[in-house]
Parts: sequence; C-alpha cells; structure tokens
Amino acid sequence: MSPRRVHWLLVALGVSACSAPPADSRYVQTALPDPASFPPVAQLLTFRCGTVDCHGSALRNLRLYGSSGLRLSASDRPFVPVCDTQAEIDQDYLSVVGLEPATMSAVVADHGASPERLTMVRKARGAESHKGGPIWAQGDASDVCLTSWLAGQTSASSCANALAALLPTGASDPLSQCITP
Repeated sequence: MSPRRVHWLLVALGVSACSAPPADSRYVQTALPDPASFPPVAQLLTFRCGTVDCHGSALRNLRLYGSSGLRLSASDRPFVPVCDTQAEIDQDYLSVVGLEPATMSAVVADHGASPERLTMVRKARGAESHKGGPIWAQGDASDVCLTSWLAGQTSASSCANALAALLPTGASDPLSQCITP
C-alpha cells in the first residue's frame, strides 16, 4: 500500500474515532423520586412558586402548572377548577425531575442525602441567587416537604402544614379544600 493511501486511511480512522455520539443517545435517569408521592409536593411548589410572574410562565425552565397560575389546559382558568388537575401535577413532576437529571438521580439514589446539590433546593433556601429571593429556610415545613420527597419518604403532613400556613384566611380559603394531608 502506498504511503499516501496509508496516510488517508489513518486520517479516516482518526476522524471516525472522534465522531460524535449517535443523535439518539440521551442521558437516562437511573433514580427518580416517586411520582405517586409527588402531589403534595406539587401543591406546595405551584402555590409557592407557580404564579404567572414566577415559574407559572411558559418561558421558564422550571415550569409549574396549577390552579393559581399557568394552567395546562387552555379551557381552564385560574382557580377554575380550584385545585390542580392530575395532568398538571404530572407535568410539574416532569419539569422538576428534568431540571438537572444527573444531579437528581444522584440525590435520589443516595436517599436524599445532600439535596442542596440541586439548584432548586439552593435557590429556595436562599443559598444561591434567586430572583424571587429565599422561598423558605432549611428545615422548615416547606423544605422538609421537598427534601423528604427526594429521600423517598414524603412528609405529606409537612407539605400540608406549609400550605396551610400560606393560606391568607386559613380554612375558609377555597384552596384549603385542595390540601391533601
């Protein structure tokens, strides 16, 4: 084989060795939080963060659908129906677990250890810059609601307590009927 052919053969082999991964290759999350225990977490997130001026906007990477903000169905209006729909909760779950898939998998696989590795936890706690400022403090009912879900042991009572504390008129508020204990 001539030196010129050997050269081009080596160039072709080198180029093929450095080729990009196949277009259909994707990161697959190895560990996900339980979607069945997500509804009380979704209620808290949509109520705290899902208003149209925050994460209830189609322009956000963390997009939350719910009764108090952006609705999933074009026929729904704010608070009609009063409570979040199951389809909205399902979309909120996909939005939350899709934010940082590799980090989410690592936190969940480690049974919720070091949840502050997730940007959404750091921003909510005020440990990282967040346009909305700190949303809650580490260890309060809202924080326990989210981090217990990441650990696979959702504290529905912490979620309900956090929501109840946010309702302006207590039990007479129409949203109180949406709180799942």
